[in-house]
Amino acid sequence: MRMNKTNLLMMREKYISRLLWLMAAIIIAICPACKSKEKGPVQAPEFKVMQLKGSTVPIFLDMVGQAEGIPTVDIRARVEGYLMNWSFEEGSMVNKGQHLFTIEKDQYKNALDYSKADLDSKTAAWEKAKLDVARLKPLLATNAISQNDYDVAVTTEKQTRAAMASSKADLEQANLNLSYTSMDSPITGYIGSVQVRPGNLVGRGESTLLATVSAVDPMYVNFQMNETDYLSIMRYVSTHKGYLAKNGPIKVYLTLADKKKYPVPGDIDFMDRNINPSTGTIALRAKVANPERIIKPGNYCQVQLVLGEKDSTVIVPQSALTIIQGKYFAFEVGNDNKVNRVPVAIGRSFENKIVINAGLKPGSKIMLEGFQKFEEGMTIKPAMVPDTLTLPGPGAL
Repeated sequence: MRMNKTNLLMMREKYISRLLWLMAAIIIAICPACKSKEKGPVQAPEFKVMQLKGSTVPIFLDMVGQAEGIPTVDIRARVEGYLMNWSFEEGSMVNKGQHLFTIEKDQYKNALDYSKADLDSKTAAWEKAKLDVARLKPLLATNAISQNDYDVAVTTEKQTRAAMASSKADLEQANLNLSYTSMDSPITGYIGSVQVRPGNLVGRGESTLLATVSAVDPMYVNFQMNETDYLSIMRYVSTHKGYLAKNGPIKVYLTLADKKKYPVPGDIDFMDRNINPSTGTIALRAKVANPERIIKPGNYCQVQLVLGEKDSTVIVPQSALTIIQGKYFAFEVGNDNKVNRVPVAIGRSFENKIVINAGLKPGSKIMLEGFQKFEEGMTIKPAMVPDTLTLPGPGAL
């Protein structure tokens, strides 16, 4: 009886085991996707990697400047009178000698006519006095007249001559006053808004400001340089005398308020005589051609001075960096193809390229993609991309 139970249990276990194998075979047969796959070695993901080379980039000094039209001329009323009209469009370009304003002329025409008549009268009196002297002189020699009579005639001639000269000066002043009623532009440049409207009295007790004209070509840019940068420039000039003699003065490059580079470099044409003791800066001025009249007086701009070049400087694509909490990082690939995130200090940028001041060096390898899949210490398969990044010359930076 016991033997039969044992055999029964063994037969039951064999039956269940065969049933399980049969069910597994059926499941595999009806679900090919559930077939077991052979597990091979895990393949490292492939990403683009660039080995950085050293490049030569210019060394700059950066300052903020403001444009100024030189000369800038105030158009003022030099005589008293009612403003009649103006003959230009406010804010437009006016040429040297172009008529601008007219002041009422009548009183100055009358004054001119009176001066002319007065001069004629004084001239006639002087001519008579000269004739009297010429007539009396021979008589004095024969004692036909007294010395006193002759002296009176000579004195009268001198007085009438002086009166004529005074009248002549009055006539010239009358001519000037009349000319001041018509005002022309003394320079070519942009004219501002009119400060006094027609019909108003101008020039009474003061030279009333009517408008201002500023030259625009060339344009001048004023900027301040700190004492340290000033010393850098002086040392650069001292050690590059031959270069400067051949290539001219230090060039100034401008970036306008819209972040675009101004195409024409300028030259420094003025440096102040001293360092301002209050600010520790020195005033400089650059002269820049402005034929297209892009720059206007008052424009702010970034001023850049080139002081040489720096070798072995790393340049990376902007897309190869990431920002975390305001700090820049690159993904450096080691010799074992493991990736680590490293902090970098950035410098000047141009288009989609950035200069690296610290954190990477020539020969370093960085990932160009796959940052979303990054894990510290992950191993990748590098797909090498050549480093062809360069920066243009100073005029484009």
